[in-house]
Amino acid sequence: MGTATEFLAGMKELGYEVGRNLVVEARYAEGNPARWAAIADELLALKPDVVVVSSTGNALVMKDRTSTVPIVMGTVGDPVGDGIVQSLAKPGGNITGNSLQLVDLGGKQVELMAQALPQIRRAALLMDLSQPRSQTERYQRIATSAASKHGLALEVQGLDSADEIRRLLRNPSIRNSGALLVSPAPRFNVLRAELCRASVDLQLPLIGFSSEWPRDGALMSYSPSWPEAYRRAAYFVDRILKGAKPADLPVEQPTKFELVINRRTAKALGIVIPRAILLRADRVIE
Repeated sequence: MGTATEFLAGMKELGYEVGRNLVVEARYAEGNPARWAAIADELLALKPDVVVVSSTGNALVMKDRTSTVPIVMGTVGDPVGDGIVQSLAKPGGNITGNSLQLVDLGGKQVELMAQALPQIRRAALLMDLSQPRSQTERYQRIATSAASKHGLALEVQGLDSADEIRRLLRNPSIRNSGALLVSPAPRFNVLRAELCRASVDLQLPLIGFSSEWPRDGALMSYSPSWPEAYRRAAYFVDRILKGAKPADLPVEQPTKFELVINRRTAKALGIVIPRAILLRADRVIE
């Protein structure tokens, strides 16, 4: 998603430049939650002024590690629901930043899937079991409720490793799913290109959780702007470096949501997207 690129662009707009007045130490777990704790310890040993985290899981790990080092959330899904902050208006403690409210998106993604694919009657929801349980349960509940309202049967596939994901895609029964809905999770994002290719090979429309998914071949996505969230994280870092306390900086929610449709993929799958959905799209990939 260009995490570092977007964040550094935001910092540059605020007058910071690596090598001049900014030092950035970046670490990536590559979608493997087992690495979060070691990365947190490694970063905190460097005694940073601020730590920027990019997911619910590593935000929770970092919160367990320190109550003093300021933490800025880049793209955390539901920080109040997951107990990362006390409230959006008064986060308390040493953490603030962005709340993308990704759990709530499950219902909207299902709704748009039903409208774009009126012919389907069932879909598979891929869930990463390594994500915080509270988050996956809420996302599943909201998505399942929305599916029921639209007359869709939603089959939940709980997965906890890249190998399990690949085995699922090789299972012939997955072809009966009608469509694939991918819940927000770092592991899925690391495997994004692979999942998108597989969905086309399986002739299954795939609905992703950021605009990068249709760019890589998914049929569509509906989400807040992830690049904008990382740029906005720079605002929080700037305020903290200038003396503000995270507890005094309200957590922000997204103001912009994007519906992106890949029309090339639709043609490859033999799908005609209803005109009403195309007109609602913020971007159509031809």
